[in-house]
Amino acid sequence: MRTETHSIKRLLVVAAVAVTAACATEPPPRPTQLDPSSPGAPESAPLDAGSLSQPERAVRAGATLYTCPMHPEVVSDKPGKCPKCGMTLVPRAQEPKP
Repeated sequence: MRTETHSIKRLLVVAAVAVTAACATEPPPRPTQLDPSSPGAPESAPLDAGSLSQPERAVRAGATLYTCPMHPEVVSDKPGKCPKCGMTLVPRAQEPKP
C-alpha cells in the first residue's frame, strides 16, 4: 500500500510540474498577417489620392462612398483598405437629400 501511495504522490507531482510549465511558457506568436499591430506586418496598399479628394462629386453622381469604421475622415468612392489602419472600408450611410 505504501508503494501505491508513493506512486500516486509521484504522479501528482509530475502532473503539477507539467501544468506549471505549460502555464509559464509564452504563447506562440500570431502570424503577422493576422496581427496588424505587429511592427513586422505588411502595410496596406494606399488609396488613390483622387478618390479621397472628391467625395462630393461622387455623392452627386449617386455613387456609393466607402469609409473606415475607425477613421471616418477616410472616404473613398471604391472599396478597399484604410491607409491608416488597414481595416476594410465599409459603405457609408447615404445622407438624406434636402
